[in-house]
Amino acid sequence: MTTATSITAEDIGKRVLKLIDSIRSADDIAPTQIEKVTGIKVDFNPSDENQYGFGGKLTDTWSYNLVSLTEADGSKPTRLMFSFDEQNHDDDADMSAVCGLDFDAYAKALKQAGFKSEPAPGERNSTRYWDFSRGDVSVHVYVRGESDAKAGHSCVTSLIINA
Repeated sequence: MTTATSITAEDIGKRVLKLIDSIRSADDIAPTQIEKVTGIKVDFNPSDENQYGFGGKLTDTWSYNLVSLTEADGSKPTRLMFSFDEQNHDDDADMSAVCGLDFDAYAKALKQAGFKSEPAPGERNSTRYWDFSRGDVSVHVYVRGESDAKAGHSCVTSLIINA
């Protein structure tokens, strides 16, 4: 089992894409399945078995997290969120360190796994996120520009995986 702290941004992205490819129903986002597919130990919230996930530091600026999104009625989660998180809460931080596997690479992998995509419209003709779907599984992919100098190079900030 890999520790969550010895991973690169590209490696964790590939592991999450492999996990997404394996998901056919909510059963496939169970902690044991996540561990099996990603090779990373899942931690639990001791007071709520439906809150689980893993995370780690990538650089002094960036970390990553994969967490279950709990349901209001207390049932087993049907959603996961994967995110690259900027440690200083700087929404404009340069994403170069986590953009080795950029949006185009995620989109290509998802399309190869049988997902269809379409943009979700936002304000002023922008795209809020990209919606990838395959059967009962959907993935919302949120992106932003790598940096001010590379604003046109789209990097993945987070994924919401719905099963």
